[in-house]
Amino acid sequence: MTSTVLNSARTMVALDNMDLSTMHAFLESLPKECPWVKVGLEQYLAHGKTLINTIHDKYEKRIFLDLKLHDIPNTVAKSLGSLSDLPVEFITVHLGGGKAMLEAVQKTRNEKMDHVKILGVSFLTSLDKLDLKEVFGITNTDEAFKRLFNLALITGTQGVVCSPFELPLIKESEKERNKVLTKVCPGIRFNDEITGGGLGDQKRVLNPHEAFGLGADFLVMGRSLTQANDIQARINELNARSSLK
Repeated sequence: MTSTVLNSARTMVALDNMDLSTMHAFLESLPKECPWVKVGLEQYLAHGKTLINTIHDKYEKRIFLDLKLHDIPNTVAKSLGSLSDLPVEFITVHLGGGKAMLEAVQKTRNEKMDHVKILGVSFLTSLDKLDLKEVFGITNTDEAFKRLFNLALITGTQGVVCSPFELPLIKESEKERNKVLTKVCPGIRFNDEITGGGLGDQKRVLNPHEAFGLGADFLVMGRSLTQANDIQARINELNARSSLK
């Protein structure tokens, strides 16, 4: 049996690099085939909870709040709790904050906001192998990623944010622990952007169909959609071959 799932319905549009008026104009024009948006630190610091409520209430979008919280356990837990009244469905924390921080996050999440899934950020997709070696002294990147994914699994973190290149490693960890994580992948570009060098800050990238094929549950795409000359054409490209068995 074949059911049709639009890839655009599993793609979160990142509302980065735009002022407030531009953002509102974009949201007015964003087709209903794209129900998800991602609000990052830049926009949240500039416009706060008012923006989140407006996006949800006026534009009827589902929201991924990407703040990448990372501090001592008590500070992160209280920071998360301050967001409990927001109509968001995903919030990010850094897995590098450690086991105690992630456990504190889950305690707050379970007590105050169990409608929200916590996503653990592994290593930023703007970092390549050279960066990981220079910054963290990592030479075996596969093992480094698996340590973080296992940390997510043992602390009850609901999902992870990672490059699509790490999806096979996550599947290994999931199989070993008989648990499943929600997998959200940034670092996604259309084929013509990849071949043309239009990668922006990203270094580890794949196209949407490759990422979904490797097991991504959601993708995050920013300027590929927000700065598209014809966003409907891009959405059509995104949704091509979107039938799942």
